[in-house]
Amino acid sequence: MPPPPAAITPPSRHFNILAWLRNSFLAGVALVLPFVVTAWLIWIVVTFIDTRVEPLVPPGFDILTRFPGGGVLLAVAVLTLIGALAGNLVGRWIVNTADSGIANLPLVRTIYGSAKQVFKQVAAPERTSFQQAVLVEFPQPGSYAIGFITNENTAEVVHDIGQDLVAVYVPQAPIPTSGFLLYLPRNELKLLSIPPDEAIKRVISLGIIRKEDDITSSK
Repeated sequence: MPPPPAAITPPSRHFNILAWLRNSFLAGVALVLPFVVTAWLIWIVVTFIDTRVEPLVPPGFDILTRFPGGGVLLAVAVLTLIGALAGNLVGRWIVNTADSGIANLPLVRTIYGSAKQVFKQVAAPERTSFQQAVLVEFPQPGSYAIGFITNENTAEVVHDIGQDLVAVYVPQAPIPTSGFLLYLPRNELKLLSIPPDEAIKRVISLGIIRKEDDITSSK
């Protein structure tokens, strides 16, 4: 009988201290950097608001200028008070009078009207413009992009076409504030199961971020 074949032993893996140090460093950066960037951005915003609100602080409220964020607190309090006053009869009359005055200014009324509509959406999250995340065939047949339904009542725009079109905003990655407004037939939209906030994360991250449940189930 021929002798049995010798067992093949796998090559031993040597511990590489440099690779371990590199991987540990990158893991530490990935964990700490998001906190650092978030804290840095918050500090920039708070400092920006403080430096512009503090000169307007009345003498009796000087204590608000002695700690970071005092200007932010004052700005929040003033805006909340203005919003509360605008809800009563006198406040609505003042707002309507100001709107009527601005409506008579040709260039200013266009800017003011657009800004007012945008900030109304921000102030009412339950009526958010991004109603549904969808996939649209864009920019060419066979390729798809993430889009967001912004308006399903587009009769004032498409009444001459005679089709059921939906307004869809397709953002550019990784900066979603720039993109394309498309009017597409409803039957060409592929609805996504993820909510709009999850879809926008994929745009900003260039498709790297995945849903936490999907990551957990794939392990």
